[in-house]
Amino acid sequence: MARPTSPKSGKKRRGSPLEASSINGSIGCNAPRQETRQSKIPKLSIDTSVSSEAPESSNYSGNTSSTSQPDSLFDGDAGSLPKSNPSDLPLPEPSPALIDAPPIPGFFYTPSLRLPTELADTIVAHCLRTYFTAPHIDQVMLFCRGGTPENPPTGLPPIFLSLLDKLSGLLKPSLPPEVHELLFPASTTLARQAIVNRYEPGQGITAHVDLLKRFGDGIIGVSFASGCVMQFASVPDEDGGEEKRTYDFYLPEGSVIVMTGDARYKWTHGIDKRTADFVDGEDGGRWLERSMRMSITFRWLLPGADILT
Repeated sequence: MARPTSPKSGKKRRGSPLEASSINGSIGCNAPRQETRQSKIPKLSIDTSVSSEAPESSNYSGNTSSTSQPDSLFDGDAGSLPKSNPSDLPLPEPSPALIDAPPIPGFFYTPSLRLPTELADTIVAHCLRTYFTAPHIDQVMLFCRGGTPENPPTGLPPIFLSLLDKLSGLLKPSLPPEVHELLFPASTTLARQAIVNRYEPGQGITAHVDLLKRFGDGIIGVSFASGCVMQFASVPDEDGGEEKRTYDFYLPEGSVIVMTGDARYKWTHGIDKRTADFVDGEDGGRWLERSMRMSITFRWLLPGADILT
């Protein structure tokens, strides 16, 4: 029986895992909402090409490149991959990705928690109609100022404020009170960024930690329209005393993840460039094809970082 394959990729990105560069691309999404499951797909062929990241000094202007940069949370290239075997030699099946949250301190995920379908569809349609109006646009960044109950935050479109309100209610039962307060404070002087990324099948993002000098603690990531596997890897200690740990974790369509503390600062995250993912299941694993995927990531801007040059 032929072994599974993974067709060639799209986005190419690479940079320091601790200081992902600022973005000079744009992102969007494609309408279909479906996952097609396959027990096997033909032989594996993996693209090994990568490109360099823009320097940290790059600014946020220019949302015209089709290559998104890894300061986006859920979307780019995960670096060099092993070359494929000759076509007449099968490759072994990979280890299946986790479907439960990896044991990373500060990482929160509830398998049963999903964004309501009607809201998710409305957001995808809004982004396609408003932001992703050309093939080369695959990333959009939006911002809002802090607010209080008397003076609500301003800057984000109403549909994004509705999404934040829905997320606050959905996440409250599963988060420690202090984490929920960090993500959804009653009042704050901090500005918040919403970054919207669009991926076609075969595209990914380089493993990275979100910019340490620009974004604060507490990151929310929401997946729309398709699932994918995200790789998490611990950042080695400076003295090299701790062994590197890695986890492959499947993000279903409509899922929500939260990263705080160690998960935000001491673990990289990235997405391999593939058209299908091998995911844990009752029979040991199954292939899930990717379709167009969109992600929205909410991050706090550190004081002064909201002044963009």
